[in-house]
Amino acid sequence: MVLKWRDRRDVLMISTKHSNTMEEVMAKRGIKIKPKVVIDYNRCKGYIDLTDQMGSYSSCLRRGVKWYRKVAMDIICNTSLLNAFSIYKGVTGNSKTITQFKDDIINGLIQQSNSVPEVPELFD
Repeated sequence: MVLKWRDRRDVLMISTKHSNTMEEVMAKRGIKIKPKVVIDYNRCKGYIDLTDQMGSYSSCLRRGVKWYRKVAMDIICNTSLLNAFSIYKGVTGNSKTITQFKDDIINGLIQQSNSVPEVPELFD
């Protein structure tokens, strides 16, 4: 479904989940009728804003880098770390912040790189 909705401004939406159903919603000035897709978006948009905010705390993206490298670094540094952080919090119930979680991952990677196993000498 493709939808153009006008409340305060024009909003364009595409959805494969919703149909063209309308629902009543309580507003400041009484009851309004809105499409179900708009209601669902407004209910869930806080999660999108929260993940964008958490990803921006310590972004590794810099100016002067080619766009495809920025996309790859964003996927590695922000998206995968946010996914790992949300899984970690869901499994452990720990109350770490995203910054503490990133520090723990970096420290773990540094410790792994410092502990290189001994290689036996081939020539005695």
